[in-house]
Amino acid sequence: MQSTRMDEPGELYIVSTPIGNLMDITLRALEVLRRVDYIICEDTRVTIKLLNRYDIKKPLISHHSKSGDAVLRKILRLVLSGNSAALVTDSGTPVVSDPGAKLIRHLIKSEVPVIPVPGPSSVHTALVASGFLVNEYTFIGFISNKASRRRRRLEELKNKTTIFVFFESPHRIIPFLQDAGEAFGKVQICVAKEMTKKFEKYYRGVIPEVIERVGEDIVKGEYTIIIDNRAGIGL
Repeated sequence: MQSTRMDEPGELYIVSTPIGNLMDITLRALEVLRRVDYIICEDTRVTIKLLNRYDIKKPLISHHSKSGDAVLRKILRLVLSGNSAALVTDSGTPVVSDPGAKLIRHLIKSEVPVIPVPGPSSVHTALVASGFLVNEYTFIGFISNKASRRRRRLEELKNKTTIFVFFESPHRIIPFLQDAGEAFGKVQICVAKEMTKKFEKYYRGVIPEVIERVGEDIVKGEYTIIIDNRAGIGL
Protein backbone atom coordinates (compact mmCIF):
# COMPACT_ATOMS: atom_id res chain seq x y z
CA MET A 1 0.00 0.00 0.00
CA GLN A 2 1.40 3.37 -0.94
CA SER A 3 2.14 5.95 1.72
CA THR A 4 -0.29 8.82 2.20
CA ARG A 5 2.09 11.15 4.05
CA MET A 6 2.43 14.46 2.25
CA ASP A 7 3.91 16.72 4.97
CA GLU A 8 7.35 15.11 5.00
CA PRO A 9 9.49 13.16 2.53
CA GLY A 10 9.70 9.39 2.50
CA GLU A 11 12.91 7.43 2.96
CA LEU A 12 15.31 5.85 0.49
CA TYR A 13 16.81 2.55 1.56
CA ILE A 14 20.01 1.40 -0.19
CA VAL A 15 19.46 -2.36 -0.09
CA SER A 16 22.21 -4.88 -0.77
CA THR A 17 20.98 -7.99 -2.60
CA PRO A 18 22.62 -11.39 -3.31
CA ILE A 19 25.54 -11.56 -5.73
CA GLY A 20 24.39 -14.98 -6.89
CA ASN A 21 22.77 -17.28 -4.35
CA LEU A 22 19.31 -15.88 -3.57
CA MET A 23 19.47 -17.33 -0.05
CA ASP A 24 22.09 -14.72 0.85
CA ILE A 25 19.46 -11.98 1.25
CA THR A 26 19.32 -10.62 4.80
CA LEU A 27 16.20 -10.68 6.97
CA ARG A 28 16.31 -6.91 7.25
CA ALA A 29 16.56 -6.49 3.47
CA LEU A 30 13.46 -8.66 3.01
CA GLU A 31 11.58 -6.67 5.64
CA VAL A 32 12.46 -3.39 3.93
CA LEU A 33 11.55 -4.66 0.44
CA ARG A 34 8.16 -5.78 1.76
CA ARG A 35 7.51 -2.47 3.50
CA VAL A 36 8.52 0.20 0.98
CA ASP A 37 6.16 1.70 -1.57
CA TYR A 38 8.50 1.39 -4.56
CA ILE A 39 11.61 -0.55 -5.54
CA ILE A 40 14.14 1.21 -7.78
CA CYS A 41 16.21 -1.31 -9.69
CA GLU A 42 18.82 -1.53 -12.41
CA ASP A 43 17.11 -4.25 -14.49
CA THR A 44 13.52 -5.22 -13.68
CA ARG A 45 14.03 -8.67 -15.22
CA VAL A 46 16.79 -9.42 -12.71
CA THR A 47 15.11 -7.93 -9.67
CA ILE A 48 11.78 -9.67 -10.32
CA LYS A 49 13.49 -13.06 -9.89
CA LEU A 50 14.53 -12.14 -6.37
CA LEU A 51 11.13 -10.68 -5.52
CA ASN A 52 9.29 -13.73 -6.88
CA ARG A 53 11.53 -16.02 -4.82
CA TYR A 54 10.29 -14.31 -1.66
CA ASP A 55 6.76 -13.52 -2.85
CA ILE A 56 7.25 -9.74 -2.79
CA LYS A 57 5.07 -7.65 -5.08
CA LYS A 58 5.93 -3.98 -5.40
CA PRO A 59 5.92 -1.38 -8.20
CA LEU A 60 9.32 -1.35 -9.90
CA ILE A 61 11.08 1.68 -11.35
CA SER A 62 13.98 1.04 -13.71
CA HIS A 63 16.96 3.33 -13.04
CA HIS A 64 20.26 2.58 -14.77
CA SER A 65 23.25 4.30 -16.34
CA LYS A 66 21.28 5.32 -19.43
CA SER A 67 18.22 6.60 -17.60
CA GLY A 68 17.43 10.21 -18.37
CA ASP A 69 16.58 13.08 -16.05
CA ALA A 70 12.86 12.31 -16.43
CA VAL A 71 13.31 9.11 -14.40
CA LEU A 72 15.31 10.97 -11.76
CA ARG A 73 12.60 13.63 -11.47
CA LYS A 74 9.91 10.94 -11.18
CA ILE A 75 11.71 9.25 -8.29
CA LEU A 76 12.36 12.57 -6.55
CA ARG A 77 8.70 13.53 -6.89
CA LEU A 78 7.53 10.21 -5.43
CA VAL A 79 9.87 10.27 -2.45
CA LEU A 80 9.41 13.96 -1.70
CA SER A 81 5.63 13.43 -1.63
CA GLY A 82 6.00 10.89 1.18
CA ASN A 83 6.60 7.55 -0.51
CA SER A 84 9.38 5.26 0.68
CA ALA A 85 11.63 3.47 -1.79
CA ALA A 86 14.36 0.84 -1.87
CA LEU A 87 17.28 1.16 -4.28
CA VAL A 88 18.73 -2.18 -5.41
CA THR A 89 21.20 -3.21 -8.06
CA ASP A 90 21.37 -6.40 -10.12
CA SER A 91 23.66 -7.95 -7.51
CA GLY A 92 25.46 -6.87 -4.38
CA THR A 93 25.65 -3.39 -2.93
CA PRO A 94 24.19 -0.52 -4.98
CA VAL A 95 26.21 2.51 -6.13
CA VAL A 96 29.65 0.77 -6.05
CA SER A 97 30.64 0.67 -9.74
CA ASP A 98 26.94 1.02 -10.35
CA PRO A 99 24.40 3.79 -11.13
CA GLY A 100 22.55 5.44 -8.28
CA ALA A 101 25.00 7.95 -6.80
CA LYS A 102 23.40 10.87 -8.65
CA LEU A 103 19.98 9.93 -7.31
CA ILE A 104 21.30 9.62 -3.76
CA ARG A 105 23.02 13.02 -3.95
CA HIS A 106 19.79 14.69 -5.06
CA LEU A 107 17.81 13.07 -2.27
CA ILE A 108 20.36 14.04 0.37
CA LYS A 109 20.28 17.64 -0.87
CA SER A 110 16.49 17.51 -0.51
CA GLU A 111 16.92 16.28 3.08
CA VAL A 112 15.44 12.87 2.35
CA PRO A 113 16.62 10.22 4.84
CA VAL A 114 18.99 7.83 3.02
CA ILE A 115 19.38 4.58 4.96
CA PRO A 116 21.86 1.82 3.95
CA VAL A 117 20.87 -1.81 4.46
CA PRO A 118 24.19 -3.70 4.26
CA GLY A 119 24.62 -7.17 2.90
CA PRO A 120 26.42 -9.14 0.16
CA SER A 121 29.43 -7.59 -1.56
CA SER A 122 31.43 -9.14 -4.38
CA VAL A 123 34.47 -7.13 -3.25
CA HIS A 124 34.55 -8.54 0.27
CA THR A 125 33.57 -12.03 -0.86
CA ALA A 126 36.53 -12.18 -3.24
CA LEU A 127 38.90 -10.62 -0.72
CA VAL A 128 38.19 -13.13 2.03
CA ALA A 129 38.47 -16.04 -0.42
CA SER A 130 41.76 -14.81 -1.90
CA GLY A 131 43.96 -16.11 0.90
CA PHE A 132 45.76 -12.77 1.14
CA LEU A 133 46.44 -11.04 4.45
CA VAL A 134 44.11 -8.08 4.04
CA ASN A 135 44.59 -5.04 6.26
CA GLU A 136 43.94 -2.49 3.54
CA TYR A 137 42.96 -2.48 -0.12
CA THR A 138 42.30 -0.09 -2.97
CA PHE A 139 39.06 -0.53 -4.89
CA ILE A 140 39.36 0.33 -8.57
CA GLY A 141 36.39 -1.48 -10.15
CA PHE A 142 36.10 -1.34 -13.93
CA ILE A 143 38.76 0.50 -15.90
CA SER A 144 38.64 1.56 -19.53
CA ASN A 145 37.77 -0.99 -22.19
CA LYS A 146 40.19 0.77 -24.53
CA ALA A 147 43.54 -1.00 -24.49
CA SER A 148 45.71 2.15 -24.45
CA ARG A 149 43.80 3.72 -21.54
CA ARG A 150 43.72 0.42 -19.63
CA ARG A 151 47.50 -0.01 -19.94
CA ARG A 152 48.12 3.59 -18.94
CA ARG A 153 45.94 3.22 -15.85
CA LEU A 154 47.68 -0.02 -14.79
CA GLU A 155 51.06 1.64 -15.24
CA GLU A 156 49.89 4.44 -12.94
CA LEU A 157 48.96 1.91 -10.26
CA LYS A 158 51.94 -0.43 -10.39
CA ASN A 159 54.11 1.51 -7.93
CA LYS A 160 51.47 1.57 -5.18
CA THR A 161 52.08 -1.09 -2.53
CA THR A 162 48.61 -2.38 -1.74
CA ILE A 163 45.94 -4.89 -2.71
CA PHE A 164 43.88 -3.84 -5.73
CA VAL A 165 40.33 -4.91 -6.48
CA PHE A 166 39.15 -4.77 -10.10
CA PHE A 167 35.97 -5.79 -11.95
CA GLU A 168 36.09 -7.11 -15.50
CA SER A 169 33.75 -8.59 -18.09
CA PRO A 170 34.23 -12.08 -19.59
CA HIS A 171 35.21 -10.87 -23.05
CA ARG A 172 37.89 -8.55 -21.62
CA ILE A 173 39.29 -10.66 -18.80
CA ILE A 174 42.22 -12.12 -20.77
CA PRO A 175 43.39 -8.77 -22.26
CA PHE A 176 43.08 -7.24 -18.80
CA LEU A 177 45.19 -9.96 -17.18
CA GLN A 178 47.79 -9.75 -19.94
CA ASP A 179 48.10 -6.00 -19.45
CA ALA A 180 48.18 -6.45 -15.67
CA GLY A 181 51.01 -8.94 -16.09
CA GLU A 182 52.97 -6.40 -18.12
CA ALA A 183 52.42 -3.72 -15.49
CA PHE A 184 52.74 -5.63 -12.21
CA GLY A 185 54.95 -8.57 -13.18
CA LYS A 186 54.59 -11.97 -11.47
CA VAL A 187 52.57 -10.86 -8.46
CA GLN A 188 50.03 -13.07 -6.72
CA ILE A 189 46.43 -12.64 -7.79
CA CYS A 190 43.03 -14.21 -7.25
CA VAL A 191 40.38 -14.16 -9.97
CA ALA A 192 36.86 -14.97 -8.77
CA LYS A 193 33.87 -15.92 -10.91
CA GLU A 194 30.32 -17.10 -10.24
CA MET A 195 30.73 -16.35 -6.54
CA THR A 196 28.10 -17.97 -4.27
CA LYS A 197 26.67 -19.87 -7.26
CA LYS A 198 26.82 -23.57 -8.09
CA PHE A 199 29.93 -23.30 -10.26
CA GLU A 200 31.85 -20.65 -8.32
CA LYS A 201 35.57 -20.78 -8.87
CA TYR A 202 38.73 -19.04 -7.70
CA TYR A 203 41.94 -18.93 -9.72
CA ARG A 204 44.93 -18.23 -7.49
CA GLY A 205 48.59 -17.86 -8.36
CA VAL A 206 50.91 -15.62 -10.35
CA ILE A 207 49.41 -13.84 -13.34
CA PRO A 208 50.83 -16.05 -16.16
CA GLU A 209 49.47 -19.20 -14.48
CA VAL A 210 46.07 -17.67 -13.87
CA ILE A 211 45.80 -16.42 -17.46
CA GLU A 212 46.23 -19.97 -18.74
CA ARG A 213 43.58 -21.41 -16.43
CA VAL A 214 41.06 -18.63 -16.96
CA GLY A 215 41.51 -18.88 -20.72
CA GLU A 216 40.41 -22.51 -20.62
CA ASP A 217 37.25 -21.78 -18.67
CA ILE A 218 35.53 -18.60 -19.88
CA VAL A 219 31.95 -18.21 -18.64
CA LYS A 220 29.33 -15.51 -18.70
CA GLY A 221 29.25 -13.02 -15.88
CA GLU A 222 31.64 -10.50 -14.40
CA TYR A 223 34.96 -11.33 -12.77
CA THR A 224 36.38 -9.87 -9.57
CA ILE A 225 40.17 -9.65 -9.63
CA ILE A 226 42.34 -9.27 -6.54
CA ILE A 227 45.96 -8.24 -7.23
CA ASP A 228 48.38 -8.32 -4.30
CA ASN A 229 51.05 -5.77 -5.16
CA ARG A 230 52.87 -6.13 -1.84
CA ALA A 231 56.08 -8.08 -2.15
CA GLY A 232 56.20 -11.09 0.18
CA ILE A 233 52.98 -10.37 2.08
CA GLY A 234 50.40 -12.31 0.07
CA LEU A 235 49.69 -16.04 -0.06
